[in-house]
Amino acid sequence: MTWHDRRVIVAGGTAGFGLVLARHLAAAGARVLVVGRSSAGVRAALEACERSGVPADRLHGLAADLAAAGEGNRVAAEAVRILGGIDDLFFCVGRSGRAAILKAPRETLQTYLDANLLAAVEITQAVADDVAAARGHLAYIGSLAGKIVMPFMGPYSVAKSALAAYVDAVRVELAPRGAHVLLVSPGPIRRAADDPAADRAAERYAAEAAAAGLPPEAAVPGGTTSLTQLDPDRLARDILAACKRRTSELVVPAKVRLLAGLIEWFPDLGRRLLEMAVKRS
Repeated sequence: MTWHDRRVIVAGGTAGFGLVLARHLAAAGARVLVVGRSSAGVRAALEACERSGVPADRLHGLAADLAAAGEGNRVAAEAVRILGGIDDLFFCVGRSGRAAILKAPRETLQTYLDANLLAAVEITQAVADDVAAARGHLAYIGSLAGKIVMPFMGPYSVAKSALAAYVDAVRVELAPRGAHVLLVSPGPIRRAADDPAADRAAERYAAEAAAAGLPPEAAVPGGTTSLTQLDPDRLARDILAACKRRTSELVVPAKVRLLAGLIEWFPDLGRRLLEMAVKRS
């Protein structure tokens, strides 16, 4: 497939992996609307893209908090106005973190659900008809935490598991209408060097772990199991390739994909192997 002149929304596209993905889409010829929560973040993202050589006419920005009622509909309407229509949606919004599930109040779980699941609902409903008519793509960035529950990541795992179920439900309704629905479940992703949020990323988990009274190992990427951080550019290429194949799910790295399958098919064996992996880390 070609991305030339496709009209694409990248929600959560102003920092982190969403920004990398937006660059790849624009470089492939798509017309991209990047959505972030703050106007300052949108400006910083567009400036970073311009410095990296992305044509300015390929990228547009919009500030919106998709967890707030009405914002998903507004983003869709603005995308139609700015891009002339909507062919594809890449949902990269989310919040990871460290917390002990037995000490997490209801409000903490609600915060994770708002950021990782509920922010997807209104914008998905708003673009569904257009994407189906274009035989386009709805791609959602989930997490390995939605497939394998690691220590000190309980609230995040709950929210990403809920997102995975939501994506399956969307696929059941939209795939017969021609839309491709993809769930991406990656491990920890390395931040690009010029990511506007890179300076805040390094100490984030350590600060959360300390505030929650968790041991230092809780701050390791991937929870207590040390995983090599994924190359964001390679992951972006893999996602666009998965869209071309119209596959339903992409789980990376492969070794964790195998463990997730074992937990699903052989729950006791899979969880014993997971426990051993945690103890070795």
